[in-house]
Amino acid sequence: MCLPIDERAMVSWLRSQVRVMEAWREALASQPDIDLNQVQRLEEHYHWLTGEIAQLERDHRVAVTTH
Repeated sequence: MCLPIDERAMVSWLRSQVRVMEAWREALASQPDIDLNQVQRLEEHYHWLTGEIAQLERDHRVAVTTH
């Protein structure tokens, strides 16, 4: 069964996840025994997620303007 997705609510939730990652990044940066592998993984995920959000927003604008 497919459920309709409220794109605005989904993007809002995804943006909240980005804010969580930003707070996590700050917490990691303040640790004296920083794990560079963990920082790298977090940065990769952060960049991936922000790119996906941007794509969703572009797609949404296109869908809205073509209907």
